[in-house]
Amino acid sequence: MDEFLSEKEQIQYIREWWQENRSYIFIVILVVVGGITGNNAWKSSIAEKQLSASSLYESLAVGVSDNNSETAEEIADQIFNGYKDTIYFDKAKLAMAYFYMSQSRDEDAANSLRDILQKSEDHEISLIAEYRLAKIMLYQKKYQEVIDMLTDNIGHAFETKYSELLGDAYYSLQEYDAAEAAYLAALRTTNQPQVVDAALIQMKINDLPDTNDSTIIPEDEIEITSQ
Repeated sequence: MDEFLSEKEQIQYIREWWQENRSYIFIVILVVVGGITGNNAWKSSIAEKQLSASSLYESLAVGVSDNNSETAEEIADQIFNGYKDTIYFDKAKLAMAYFYMSQSRDEDAANSLRDILQKSEDHEISLIAEYRLAKIMLYQKKYQEVIDMLTDNIGHAFETKYSELLGDAYYSLQEYDAAEAAYLAALRTTNQPQVVDAALIQMKINDLPDTNDSTIIPEDEIEITSQ
């Protein structure tokens, strides 16, 4: 605005500018206010959904603990169908896998864990699911499938646990040299916390048939921590 305009002319200019632009200004204000309100409502909806899923998961845990198949499966279905985008979907799948194994329903347990591996975006939970699935497949005597799934699966906190399962799978296939190599890999100290029973693994190595001289790792090189 020209600084040399009179006060009356400035007021008239402002009035004309307002008449021309007020509709646009109102629209902008409505969009901004609506966006803030909508964002707050969305956040509130997400929080309510997480709280509801958490409550259902607690009920599921009770059903699993009480060994109540009907209750556990009913609640689990509610979580699976209505809360797929929450962390409780994965947690419920893990809980049901545990429950199915307690019921000797090993294939149902395996399928529950496979669902996690297919759908979960949580890396840590996927590692847990993969580890438990491998244990189930060992129980099912699917030794080669365990080897195919875990071989070269390294670079994470479960690496030592995976190596032990690989050793068990190779042992069951009577591939004793490969079993020994896997057990030794599980025993080697890394920068990751050791989460295997080192004494038990050393016993497994000692019990291997004498195809070659099995290696015994000195106790001072083995970090033993209980799981």
